[in-house]
Amino acid sequence: MITELLAALRAVPRILDALERLGDIATAQHAAHRKGVKDEKVDDLINAARERRKQRLLECEAERIRGDSDTPSGRDGGGDSDG
Repeated sequence: MITELLAALRAVPRILDALERLGDIATAQHAAHRKGVKDEKVDDLINAARERRKQRLLECEAERIRGDSDTPSGRDGGGDSDG
């Protein structure tokens, strides 16, 4: 009985080391998951910013084209042609 108890006590440090390694692995996995979530959020923010910029450029272009169509050109009798 005493020999079995001594054998079990000798195994305790190895058991503690294994538990620490498992804890380290769990911590690393959790950190990797958090990093993945953050990376996704950053990608979403970048994509949203690109879409807003693209939309603003399209709106500015549409406004410019609308502005150009409001002013008379030389070909439609607006008075600024050479003829």
